[in-house]
Amino acid sequence: MLFQRNIRDVTPHRQRLILGVTCLFVFLRSSNALAHTDVTSQEQFNRVMPGGLPDQLHYNPDRASLEVRADDQNCPVSARGFFELSVNPQGEVTRAKDVSRSRSVHPKSMAPQWVRNILMQIRFKPLRLGSKTTSVHTFATVVCQ
Repeated sequence: MLFQRNIRDVTPHRQRLILGVTCLFVFLRSSNALAHTDVTSQEQFNRVMPGGLPDQLHYNPDRASLEVRADDQNCPVSARGFFELSVNPQGEVTRAKDVSRSRSVHPKSMAPQWVRNILMQIRFKPLRLGSKTTSVHTFATVVCQ
């Protein structure tokens, strides 16, 4: 006689397996989510270290944007870009990703790599949450003027 399993015996095991895999997935995703703090650009740029902005940049708190001196090669007048910034616990920009959705077909548009290199030079005061410093995730609008 063949061994016959009762359907009720299989279901709890399968449910435990699915629950365990789901919990593992949620734990792994949440540990990544807790690794940084999202802040507004205004909040983040209030923590720029003295001398922490490169000479080419100026932060305009009224418009919550970074202004770059315009030039004909990399940053024509009134060009704009939107960048995602990741800042490590020491206050150094570790990633500046161009997330602009639209690009001008005009050959004289902002050079994202050039702007990215400037953004990577910014230094912030570390963000403290309680007794720990944390990494920061924010966005910045860059305007050529």
